[in-house]
Amino acid sequence: MMASLMGYSFESLVIDNDMLGMVMRTVRGIEVNEETLSYRAIKDTVEGEGHFLRDPQTLKLMKTEYLYPTLADRSTQEEWEAEGSPDMRQRAEKRAREILNSHYPVYIDDETEKKVRDTYPIEISRDVIKPTKDRF
Repeated sequence: MMASLMGYSFESLVIDNDMLGMVMRTVRGIEVNEETLSYRAIKDTVEGEGHFLRDPQTLKLMKTEYLYPTLADRSTQEEWEAEGSPDMRQRAEKRAREILNSHYPVYIDDETEKKVRDTYPIEISRDVIKPTKDRF
């Protein structure tokens, strides 16, 4: 445990976020009812095209029941190799940089900031900490 908080990894946070999204989806469980059992969709698929992808119910449930992780690579092996074969850590690093270079939370309004700056000798400008391209 000693010094366990001395290291920090933005990539790990991004990977953990994806992982926890999957865990939260799993914990939510699967709703089983007439609609989700999809008898009509099964019948239409068996008697029709032979796949569920064009069925409106499938498309609806894919939006609510399936979690699309942001880091998982869903491309073909050829596409992945053409992109330079990035591994999970590399994809996480890219995503972390995107977040850090674009995210700028505003916790206090301008009036409150002015009061704080008038009261305390804060020398760093707000602009210095705003995100810029390739800040990280």
